[in-house]
Amino acid sequence: MKPAFADMVGNEALRERLRDDICADRLSHAYIIEGAEGFGKHMLALRIAAALACENRGMDGLPLPCMECASCRKILSGNSPDVIPISRGDKATLGVEAVRLMHTGVCIAPNELDRKCYLIEDAHLMTVQAQNAFLLTLEEPPPYVCFLLLCESTAPLLETVRSRAPTLRLEPIPPDGIREHLLRTEPAAKALEQQAPEELRELIAAAGGSIGRARLLLDPKRRKPILERRDAARTFVRLAAAHRNSAAVLGFLGAMGQKRDEIAAQLNIILLCVRDLLACRYTECAPLCFFADHEEAAELCSRFSAPELLRLCDGIQAAADRLALNANVRLTLTGLAVDAGLLPS
Repeated sequence: MKPAFADMVGNEALRERLRDDICADRLSHAYIIEGAEGFGKHMLALRIAAALACENRGMDGLPLPCMECASCRKILSGNSPDVIPISRGDKATLGVEAVRLMHTGVCIAPNELDRKCYLIEDAHLMTVQAQNAFLLTLEEPPPYVCFLLLCESTAPLLETVRSRAPTLRLEPIPPDGIREHLLRTEPAAKALEQQAPEELRELIAAAGGSIGRARLLLDPKRRKPILERRDAARTFVRLAAAHRNSAAVLGFLGAMGQKRDEIAAQLNIILLCVRDLLACRYTECAPLCFFADHEEAAELCSRFSAPELLRLCDGIQAAADRLALNANVRLTLTGLAVDAGLLPS
């Protein structure tokens, strides 16, 4: 059996299904590739395009795509005239003008390959007008065209678009997979593993299953504020566990400052931490989003009852919601402490 998209990590079942469909020539004319930022949407789209054009597709023993033939190299280096990215540029949305221009180009036969692939970046930011214009092309495309819509969520897409393009959902990569990939491909990860292995483990946990985000966090300037917020989240949870320590709780909240965006980011990380603890209350093998170490999560979890963790979650979420509605920062944080049961009501 040919290895499927051999240079990618994770999502094995999805990659094998795509390989089988491509080899059997039953690939759909359009797909939605859904996944969070850094999950590899663009990478998968390019490899689908390369697999369709691979000159060694019929050869046993070689991966699909082979990554070595002229067509593969041209596509993966971004130099094929038949793999066309459609982007919003510096605009907030992907508008109807870009879609109409694409519609004109669709009618032109491929330059070099048998297929033309359109990679529609940030498809979730396509305006309704653009989506309606795209439907004219999506409903009756030429047989040589494949559309790949890259999006973080399918929710903003019209049902008429979703019904004509199956969704390929990219799942988070397990921490071990990210670690192995980074150590194999990134010299900075190897150096960090030697100098500060605990920091590398925290970096991988903070990446949230995204290899792209993990790569960004190898930059010390990007990593430092994230790790500081993670440390602060642990501090807050430990203070919450030390019941009746009102002065310490207020001191922590006061030190968060007045910058709304920074406070919101910190609350989101604290919420991830608390939700991990809540998951640990109900199962020992819960998949964790914040903690890199199950033992650390279990130890902190043991300091709370389930109702206390639920109340803490609700209080943090309520504070985040109030901040989003432009509520007073200081009152919001004080309200968090009261709602979460950390201060006398």
